Amino acid sequence: MDWNINLKGETALIVGGTRNIGLSIAEALKASGAHVCIVGGSDNSALKKALSHLSESDGKAVGLIADISDEESVSNAFNQCEEKFGRVSILVNGPGFRPHAPFTDIDLDTWNAVMSVMLTGPFLTSRELFRRLPQKCKGSIINIGGLSAHKPAKGRAHVIAAKAGIAGLTRALAAEGAGRIRANCIVPGLIDTKRKAGQPQAEYNDDEANARGTCEDVAQVVLSFACPKNTYVTGQTVHVSGGRFM
Repeated sequence: MDWNINLKGETALIVGGTRNIGLSIAEALKASGAHVCIVGGSDNSALKKALSHLSESDGKAVGLIADISDEESVSNAFNQCEEKFGRVSILVNGPGFRPHAPFTDIDLDTWNAVMSVMLTGPFLTSRELFRRLPQKCKGSIINIGGLSAHKPAKGRAHVIAAKAGIAGLTRALAAEGAGRIRANCIVPGLIDTKRKAGQPQAEYNDDEANARGTCEDVAQVVLSFACPKNTYVTGQTVHVSGGRFM
C-alpha cells in the first residue's frame, strides 16, 4: 500500500482560499500535486497576495473573485477553473463571514447575508460540482464547519445556525453522492488565525486552558479527505481542536 497522498491530475476549487486556513489548504493541495483555484469574496488585494504566496508563476494556481451566493457567479467560477485546469474534482467550502452582534440586535438583512455566504454558497458550489463531474469520475467535497455550531457562544446566532446547517448539508451530500462524491465536514477548534475587522474569534470560558492549533493542522486533515484513495469515509464531521470538543 502506497500511503503517500498524490493529487496529480486533480483540480481543486477552494472557496475562501485567500487567507488563513483556506490558504494553508490551497498550499497543501498544491504541494501534493493538485492544480488549485482559490476563490475570494471581494478583496482583490488579499487574492493577489495569496497567489503570490502560492507562487503562481509555476502555472498550478489561479485565483478569482466571485459571489458564491449567486448562481451565475458560481457557474462562472467553475468555468474559469475548468478552462485553465480541466474538471474540478475537489471542492473545499470555507467562506468566511462572521459578524458579531447580540441576538436581539441582529437584523434580517444581516441574517440573510450570513446565510447567503455561509450556507447558500456551499449549497450552490456543491450542486455545481455534482452537475459537472462526469458520472464515471469520483470527487470529494470538504466543508469547513465551526466549533460554535457544536459548542455555542454568544453574539453569533446567525453564524452558528449557518454552520450547523453546513454539518447537515454535508450528510445530505454524502447520501446523494454515495459511491461517487464523498462529502465530509471539518470543524476547526481554536486556530491561530488573523480575522478581518468585525469578525473576532468566538469566546469560550475555557479559552486559556487550550492551546491554539495551526492552519496547517486543519489543512492536513483536508488533504486526507481529498485523497482519491480515501474512498470509505463520507458524511462525517471531524473536529480538529486538540480535544477541545469531544
